[in-house]
Amino acid sequence: MSKPLKKKTKILLALLIVAVLLGTCFFCVALYAKNEFSKERSWLPPKFAPQQSSVTELPDNVQDAYTYVMRLYDEALHSDIVEASCHTDIDLTGDLTLPFGETDNAIITKIRDGAKDAVQALYPVADGVRLSEAKPEDLPALDLQASEILEYNYDAESIFNRKGEYKSDTYEIVFNVDPAFESIDDIRQSSVYAGVCDILKDAVTVNNIDPDVRNVEIRFSVDRLTDRLLNVSISRSYEITADVTITDAYAALLNDAETKDVTIVLPYKATEHIGFMWFGLHFTKDYIEQRPDDIITLPLDIHVNAAAVQGEDFRVEYTISDPQTMEIDEDAVMTVKKTNDVSDSEGVKITATLYYEGKTFTDDMIVYITNLEKTKTGVRFWEDSFSVGLGETSPLPVDIRVPVNEQSEQRTEEEYSLAIEVSDPEALTIEVEGKDLFATALKPSADPVTVKVTMECGGHTYAAEIPVTITQGTEAIPNV
Repeated sequence: MSKPLKKKTKILLALLIVAVLLGTCFFCVALYAKNEFSKERSWLPPKFAPQQSSVTELPDNVQDAYTYVMRLYDEALHSDIVEASCHTDIDLTGDLTLPFGETDNAIITKIRDGAKDAVQALYPVADGVRLSEAKPEDLPALDLQASEILEYNYDAESIFNRKGEYKSDTYEIVFNVDPAFESIDDIRQSSVYAGVCDILKDAVTVNNIDPDVRNVEIRFSVDRLTDRLLNVSISRSYEITADVTITDAYAALLNDAETKDVTIVLPYKATEHIGFMWFGLHFTKDYIEQRPDDIITLPLDIHVNAAAVQGEDFRVEYTISDPQTMEIDEDAVMTVKKTNDVSDSEGVKITATLYYEGKTFTDDMIVYITNLEKTKTGVRFWEDSFSVGLGETSPLPVDIRVPVNEQSEQRTEEEYSLAIEVSDPEALTIEVEGKDLFATALKPSADPVTVKVTMECGGHTYAAEIPVTITQGTEAIPNV
């Protein structure tokens, strides 16, 4: 007859069993993790998609810039595939010059700020005007001559990245215009001036107004891939001097008004926005990577008249270069069917065609299909080696991928950190700008300099390295 186990022995056996089970679990997790991290994953395509070229490059002088944007403006006004919208923003902020004490000045400033909406409502507003059906007098006018332009510029930082590549599909072209060409008489005779006087009639009577135009800026937003004008913003800044007579009712509210006839000076800025919406369609991505059995909605934007959407007065068709790989339904939902990999150079081309008002619009996108899982996180150099000229700075061919989280309807990247190791930091330095790395060659080196990039993300470590040769012309520089 066996003896019953003592209580302490039972506890020890129980702890031993738990330890064995936990050890087995940790072993399985470690084995799974090792398998996951060693598993081959897709990095398609191996290089960034070719940069799309501009229809017209940015002009480099005032005359060419003026000719360019005025041509685009005229094309927009006479196109039958565009709608226009316009509104004006008013900025009344700034220091008022008033002949009163601090208390009364504060009251008048508060009243001035509250009048913004009423003044802004005096300017014309239009939404979705079909330019092909509009009367000439209804079309927005842009009375501008090249001789009136003092300066032409563009924001290079918003258009080009440090690699010299376009990082935006939009040109922002800015003209600073000579204020002397603004007509003061036109301002005094405008309906806005009459409307402001009417708004103020209970408080003051405007006897004379002298608007001094301080600055005029015209900004053109152009789609560089289509040469289409997207928006025109015309900003005029004034310092307005007005001789007014305060009404009896309003004078009674003031504490220290010595006279009813006063002169006030106030800043005033009006920015007129004219937007153009072009009919058509375009893919928002040049390429996407998908696995067999993936079901996604194509990244496709379609622009037609709002009334047409309600009446479904248009249709979209899709052409697939390899119809056996996928199918696309009428709602732009794509289902990938093919099971074998498509190589990098043989991506499937999708052509979307919009038929609308007797016109045809098309755009293309490439789909890369792979049986491998798509890499969402990692670091990789897409070249086996790299070279940079002595004294020059060049972007490294590196691809850094970080997963995206959905938080409060905003897509945010997980936090990550990069560490850069250079085998000879006196010969080569690396500068980090976001996910772009730039190598600068400082001195000759007979041997290639190894650059190692390590990324920490989500509790995991990813690393890749590349040999960098410092050259002078096309030949390696000997050690000196």
